[in-house]
Amino acid sequence: MTDITVSEELASRIETRVEHTEFETTDEYAEFVLSEVVTRVERETEQTSESSSSREGVQERLESLGYLEE
Repeated sequence: MTDITVSEELASRIETRVEHTEFETTDEYAEFVLSEVVTRVERETEQTSESSSSREGVQERLESLGYLEE
């Protein structure tokens, strides 16, 4: 496990949020939130990458068919 340092303000905000959740500790809550955010960013990055690859494939196909100049 690795320690992460956050500002006092953020720590206080996390502590306040934990009181209204099922999490028992601020560490559990912070780990959950970070995991959710990283997962979302990874998905968005994958989608952007796939979209870019798909776009390139379409462009190459249109060029091969003579619809676009190479």
